[in-house]
Amino acid sequence: MRILALRPKGIVLPSVFASVVEAFRSLGIEVLDIPLPQCSHPLRSIEEIIQGHCQAIFTLNLGADPSFIAKLKELQTSLRIPWITWFVDDPEGYGFPEVCDSDWTLPFCWDEQICSRRASWNGWPLVYLPLATDPTIFHPEQSPPELFYPGGVFVGSTAHRNGIFDLVASTTPGFGEETEILWRLYQEDFRQSLHDLAWIKAAERARQPVGLLQKDPLCRLWAKACVYQVGIRKRQEVASRVLNPDGCIFGDEGWGNKVGKDLYRGWVAYGKELRAIYCGSAFILDVRPSQARTGLTQRVFDASACGSPVVAEWAPEIEALFDPENELSIFYSLNGAVEMKELCLRDLQGAQRKAGRARQRVLAHHTYYHRAEQILKELHRFRV
Repeated sequence: MRILALRPKGIVLPSVFASVVEAFRSLGIEVLDIPLPQCSHPLRSIEEIIQGHCQAIFTLNLGADPSFIAKLKELQTSLRIPWITWFVDDPEGYGFPEVCDSDWTLPFCWDEQICSRRASWNGWPLVYLPLATDPTIFHPEQSPPELFYPGGVFVGSTAHRNGIFDLVASTTPGFGEETEILWRLYQEDFRQSLHDLAWIKAAERARQPVGLLQKDPLCRLWAKACVYQVGIRKRQEVASRVLNPDGCIFGDEGWGNKVGKDLYRGWVAYGKELRAIYCGSAFILDVRPSQARTGLTQRVFDASACGSPVVAEWAPEIEALFDPENELSIFYSLNGAVEMKELCLRDLQGAQRKAGRARQRVLAHHTYYHRAEQILKELHRFRV
């Protein structure tokens, strides 16, 4: 079998893409790996490359380039071969499923609840495929360094920016007060569905049933913007409270305005630079983004592959993919995150033992090799 893999741009996406491609090759699949076509006629480019010799196409996030996605359905209808796409972000942000030809799309998604909500799509079901790691990149250092970051670290963005949601927040009267109330409720227990809380607040505000409001596109936009803003607040509050005064935050420059220069240490490249930070940290803090419903972030898999302790926000999928009591340190609230950090630092040896068990779990079940196996299994069913 031969697969055409269209390489995306981005910060993390190219690395994930390269790891999946290598996993396909290790399974005996011939992969033609090319950059996503940027010309005005991607159909002609891809047809010339394929020439009948590829049995499937693979992308992440539909390729992620808006101009390419706009022509995706035309491409699929013309080529008439399975189009494998793995959403490692929220598929709704890429226009899925409307931009796809359902007869030729084999979609996967990192978040189980998003998959269940899309189960009625008229094409092939949106298949749950959690994130993973590449153990050739993320592994313990040969000579374990001293703890350069004894107060723990968080690595990630302040937010996955969304211009529409930012506009809603800045132009809707009383929006800040509403999200502040929502945050106060949510910070007490992160096991609550933030989306459900937002809809409850919308119903109270409009004095109408949730079911009726959910049919209104403006109400849906308001609720999504609330979830987005509270999700940003959660990440900033948890990271600041947990890592002050001795920890570090790496990520975009927006952190400098939120937590100060003593805590913020700048940007770090995904890959071996990130591995060095993980391997030199007392623990790695994980706070899930607002786009996540139940899905686990890359941090849980990458840091565990390094054999580093992970202090992670609870999610239903943690209990499905790990033994949380024995492999990770889990928190359920803002105050619980601080308590779990203190417990971890008081018993570093115990935290390291958990991390060792988490590493074994990841190597056995959660590498890109395992994810490529599942993709190929579903592709075989799709083609039959």
